[in-house]
Amino acid sequence: MLKQYIVLPAHGFRSPVLAQAAALRLTIPFAAAAGGTAALTREAMSKVEVVDSVSVDGPKLVEMTPETELELRLEEPALKIVPLITYEKMRAIYKVKRAAAAAVVAQPGQGAVLRVEDTDGNPLSGARVVAFTSFRTRAGDDGSTDANGEIRLQITPGVKLERIYVYGPACHWGRFERNFTLAAGAIVQLETIDLSNQLLALRRFRDVLPATAGDGVVVGIVDTGIDPNHPLLPNISGGANMVLEETKDDPGEIADWGPAAVEGEHGTHVAGIVGARPTVDIDLAGVAPGVTLRSYRVFPHNGGDATNYDIMNAIDRAVQDGCNIINLSLGGGEEDEAIRAAIGSALDSGVLVIAAAGNDGRKPVSYPAALPFCIAVTAMGWTNSFPAASSEAGDVARPYGGENTFVGAFSNFGPQIDLTGPGVGVVSTLPGGTFGAMSGTSMASPALAGYAAYLLGQDATILGLNGAEKSTALRDKLFGSATPLGFGRDFEGFGLPG
Repeated sequence: MLKQYIVLPAHGFRSPVLAQAAALRLTIPFAAAAGGTAALTREAMSKVEVVDSVSVDGPKLVEMTPETELELRLEEPALKIVPLITYEKMRAIYKVKRAAAAAVVAQPGQGAVLRVEDTDGNPLSGARVVAFTSFRTRAGDDGSTDANGEIRLQITPGVKLERIYVYGPACHWGRFERNFTLAAGAIVQLETIDLSNQLLALRRFRDVLPATAGDGVVVGIVDTGIDPNHPLLPNISGGANMVLEETKDDPGEIADWGPAAVEGEHGTHVAGIVGARPTVDIDLAGVAPGVTLRSYRVFPHNGGDATNYDIMNAIDRAVQDGCNIINLSLGGGEEDEAIRAAIGSALDSGVLVIAAAGNDGRKPVSYPAALPFCIAVTAMGWTNSFPAASSEAGDVARPYGGENTFVGAFSNFGPQIDLTGPGVGVVSTLPGGTFGAMSGTSMASPALAGYAAYLLGQDATILGLNGAEKSTALRDKLFGSATPLGFGRDFEGFGLPG
């Protein structure tokens, strides 16, 4: 059975060994090399197929059998072989596990109907509803409202839900309720987001930063793609579609770096947090409106997760394109040598990499944020920066700090944490020229990427440095700008910059 692997140098990111095609063509049978006498099967003797290369002397995506993979390890000890794995977006949305529960009906079309509307009674389509009959086991149902603002849940009418989360569509807050009864004609109303509210998380965090913050700095967004036509994001200078499955048969698809067709709003929201520029019609600013943004789409159009090969390739492409800072609002559960090598190479090139700590609810920091040279960011919030009944209210949890601060209930923590940033109820740009609220360490990471861009843009000395000296100096300045909020070391690291 053929499997895909990433082949890279045992040390570093590029090597002359990888430039030699012969290095990936095996000649020594595994059995003999291991001191055995058994002949290899036809499958095990098949050659290594190179699917794609980051560069001539850079990491390669290859296809081979597991037996051949073992053989290659013996044939070329100067190489490292890493399995292909995937990473997910770090937006915090609770998910249902479709466990059997008495309240969940068996037949479609028999469940309770819930209507979601605004405070004037107008239906809201596209609201994400997550209803739990048992929050501990995650039993229940979920889905999105239709054009009439309605969703039929696979839950018996009249059942009392332990919790219901409604994540608002564009321009609206969500809703959170405990012990909600799914009675006939049940309605949930959502408040409109008021951009003039001075207590909004992003507005509060950026505080008095100038509109020129980040001028001359380039930030790479490795994500689901960015809306190239959003009026608040005129500072996008381009990018690349790094999803190999979409580009390998049609190189022209590389130019398709806009939002993924399914769940593609994430990258535009992240980009706006870094560098949205307000207009006369939409008074919404990112942390560093002066930056130049670049979009590297690694999440496919089908809504699937991103592979470590595509992420690694995107990091390298961002470095080659002149990015000063790279934001990774993504994560997974395994240590990954391929992305480790890519981030290490970026730092050696003077590029700072900032990553989301993960949204697993107080579990250990996810990778790549857990890597020692990657800046890991938890998500904090202010209890008065969103409506008391919004979905964000369900994310308020200990530890608490001063001035109404807390660490989002979803946020991971641990000794690898470097900083904390606003990640609960963050209002930012969405595809289609609009805006909305999201939560997650996905939101906290770009807030700090934006702040790092502000610090870099105003420091000519650091700008003039090269290589690891530059990324280290910017990292130290970012750490030095932070103030502890009282959460404790493993929840906030050095604290909140600003």
